[in-house]
Amino acid sequence: MIAPETKSSYYSDGLLEEAVQENRKKLEQEPDNHMLRCSLANGLAQLGQFGEAIKHYKKCIETSPSAEYWNNYGKVLLNAGQYQDAIEAFAQVISKHNWPDAHFYKALAYRSLNQLDKADEQLLEAIKINPKYREALNERAHILEALGRIEESLIEYKKIIALFFAEYQANEAEMYSYETAVLLDNDELVEELIRQLRRYIQKFPGFADGYYKLGQALEAKGLKNEAMMAFRRALEINPSYETARKCFWKK
Repeated sequence: MIAPETKSSYYSDGLLEEAVQENRKKLEQEPDNHMLRCSLANGLAQLGQFGEAIKHYKKCIETSPSAEYWNNYGKVLLNAGQYQDAIEAFAQVISKHNWPDAHFYKALAYRSLNQLDKADEQLLEAIKINPKYREALNERAHILEALGRIEESLIEYKKIIALFFAEYQANEAEMYSYETAVLLDNDELVEELIRQLRRYIQKFPGFADGYYKLGQALEAKGLKNEAMMAFRRALEINPSYETARKCFWKK
């Protein structure tokens, strides 16, 4: 079973609830306004009220069967655990627009039904459309690992690492936000991560998070003294970096 999507909103929970209530009132006055109804459904989905969100998305689709509405409907079905219905919804999206996201979420639905080969097919389609689709690459690595195709999964993980750092070289250091801890369970991946992080901090020597993540990787490799030096450097750059402080002072 998949984990529900993390809520993402400009609203706090309280303000989101207020926005939902405001949309309800407006919708009573404009019941045929599908854009307003979609906004209400989006808020309900973020609050985890999937059943009501599904009803409103259905009405949106009846009024205006756009790919966007089908996609939103598919995602809330996915979060509600209605995987087969989600697959059918994403098929509707793909019939209108061959969006990589639709293939990705369709793959998640197949994975939740333990249909891993079909999930892999959809992920390949997503990656074919967008070769830099990091989430799809990461998910495919997990799928391949579950299928026992370990060497292929390692190749995908290495692609992810290479892609992350290739992108960051073209951006400011503050763009570096990927959580690398998910890559620390495999010795080969840890070595690649250390290599890339060392290159990274050469380019951005004043970025504390680069040193912190290097410390994590070095620690996973068993290089505790080097890890402590990396954590210390992160603290020198940013004395208020509490996570790095805890790593540096732990026994």
